[in-house]
This record gives sequence, C-alpha cells and structure tokens, in this order.
Amino acid sequence: MKKYSKYLIIVTLVLAALACNLPYQNPSAEVPVMVEPADGFRVENRIDGQKAIQISVPDSYYVGDSGSELSSLIDSIDISDGPVSDNLQDLVIGSQEDILLWGYDAGSSAEIPTSFVVVKNEDYAAIPLGLISTFAGPMLGNNVTILEETRLNIAGRDTLRWITLTREAGYELTQAVYIFKQSGILYLVGFNADQQEVYGQLATYDAIVASLTFEDLN
Repeated sequence: MKKYSKYLIIVTLVLAALACNLPYQNPSAEVPVMVEPADGFRVENRIDGQKAIQISVPDSYYVGDSGSELSSLIDSIDISDGPVSDNLQDLVIGSQEDILLWGYDAGSSAEIPTSFVVVKNEDYAAIPLGLISTFAGPMLGNNVTILEETRLNIAGRDTLRWITLTREAGYELTQAVYIFKQSGILYLVGFNADQQEVYGQLATYDAIVASLTFEDLN
C-alpha cells in the first residue's frame, strides 16, 4: 500500500480501536504541559523534529505524542478482531513520521467518541486545493466516500472540509477531514466519530483546526 493512502485508514481504524478502549493513558507518559484554559479550551504545545506545533482543544480532550506514545497505544489495545488487524501495526509504524498529533475526547458519552489525528503530506502538496478531491481515492483509500465538500477560510487559511464515510470490514465510520497548505506542506486533520457526533461537533472541530499553528525552529 502506498504511503499516501494510509492517512484516513489511520484515522478510521487505529482511532476506532482506540475509541473502543477509552480511556487510554500511557502509565509512563508525562502529563502534557497545559496553559491556562480559555473558554473551555486549553493550549497544547509539541515539538516534532524542527517544527513547533500548537493546538487548542476542549478541556476534555487528551492529546498524545506521535512517537513512542503512539506505538505504546497500539501495543496496549486489542485489535485482533478489527479490520486489517494483521498489518495494522506495520501500517502505523510506516506512517509515524507523518503523524504529528493524535487524541480523543475522553469526556464524550457518544457511542464512538471523537478521536483525531493531524498528519502532513508532501506527495500532494503541489496540487491546487480545488483539485485535491480528484485524488481522494489514492489519498484516503478507495473505501472512503466524500459525502460533502465545503471550502472555508479558517484562520486565514484556504481550507477544504470533507465529510466522509468509510466502510471497511463491516465498520461504517464518519469523518470530518480538513485539508490546507502551509509553507509547501499539505496538512490533513481528521476527526473520527459516529455520524451524529461529527455533525454535532463541527463548530468544535472548526475551532481546533483554526487554532493549529506550525512554526519552523530553524
């Protein structure tokens, strides 16, 4: 499977498995540094290589690191009965360099609580945003259907927001996927939940995406 076709599979399969095993907390992980909450959100800061990442999330959200903590998460959950369980570990390991952040809403009472992932993609960064949907199949997987596409200005960034449906091995999952470019890199932010939760939380998802900043440390 080509690397650039893995991203929404990570959203739907890894985080769907996560949703079935909430709450998750790596016992050895340090508590993330938090900034004074504002309007029910808090700020999280991460360093990924030479890039500083900042994101604001609701207070009930857990935000994980992309490296060893993600590996620990996959090791800790039972995915033996899940779709593509035979190669899910390899799938995650092969995609880790492009996964910048992940997390979930630990306070949600939804049947499938919101989980999210932030990934970067350089393979499609040169394609105009208006043409990205043409490549949805190879980018997101051929079992993903775009139900809605909206073009938005979020925090001054030209952004596509897709509502997608994924059917995989008997699973049917809904996502809100945001796509935008910055400094020559294409970013995808995927929120995974049941359909009612996705539509009910769009304003929250918009706010999280608006808060995302990436700063080169060079």
